[in-house]
Amino acid sequence: MKFIDVRDSWLTPAVLVATALLCAPAQASLTSIGNGLIYDDVSDVTWISDGYAFSLDIAGSTANPATNSYTGPLLGSVVTPPVGSAHTIDANDLSYQSGLGRWLGSWWAASAWADSFSYQYGSRTVADWRLPTSAEAQHLIDAIGAGQYAATGPFTWVPPFFWTADVTSATHADVARPLFGTIDNFSLMNGSLPRYSNIWAVAPGNVSSVPLPAAVWLFGSALAGLGICGRRRVEAQD
Repeated sequence: MKFIDVRDSWLTPAVLVATALLCAPAQASLTSIGNGLIYDDVSDVTWISDGYAFSLDIAGSTANPATNSYTGPLLGSVVTPPVGSAHTIDANDLSYQSGLGRWLGSWWAASAWADSFSYQYGSRTVADWRLPTSAEAQHLIDAIGAGQYAATGPFTWVPPFFWTADVTSATHADVARPLFGTIDNFSLMNGSLPRYSNIWAVAPGNVSSVPLPAAVWLFGSALAGLGICGRRRVEAQD
C-alpha cells in the first residue's frame, strides 16, 4: 500500500485556511444588493429598502386619498389567514393617514398586497413577496438596534411599526415595532374598523445572483490541487 505524504506541500496551509473560513461562525449582516433591496443573511430573506413601498405602490390608485376611500385593485381580494375565517378586502381595509402622509392597512390588506406585489430587479421580476414573520422582524430590529427606524443602516426608510405574518388567533396578529424594539400582539379589529399599521414585505433568500463565496472556490481549488499533488507523488514512487 502506498501513502501520499502531503506534509511538505504548499497546499496544506491553503486547505487549513479554507477550512477555517468555512467553519467560522457566520456573522449576521444586512447587505445592500442593489436596486433598493437589502439581504439579511441570518433570516435568509430580502427586504425592500424603502418601507414606503406599500404606500407608494398604491398611491396612484385613488384620487385625493385624503377625502376619498381606496378604489384600487386590492378590493375584492379574499385573504384566508392560518386561523380564523376568510376575509374579503373592502375600502375599510385601507386608510390614508393625512397626518402621516401615507397609506396604512389592515392585516388582511397587508397580506393581499404582499401576495400581489412584484418588484423589478435588473432584468428579473421578483414576485414571491410575503409578510415577514415575527422572528424575521425581530432579527431585523436586533440588527439595526432597538428604537431605530426611518433612515437607518442600509435602509432608506424603516417603518416605526408594521404587520408580521404571525396570526396568533382568529382575532390577533403580531406587529413589529422598531420604534420600541419589540414584537407585540394586537387585535385585528379596532372597534368596528380594522386596525391599521404600516405594511412591509420580504422575499425568500437572496434575490440577487450572487457567486459562491471566495472561500468556497479556495477550498475547492485546494482540494483539486491536493489531488494532483498526491497523484504525482504516487507516480514518482512508482
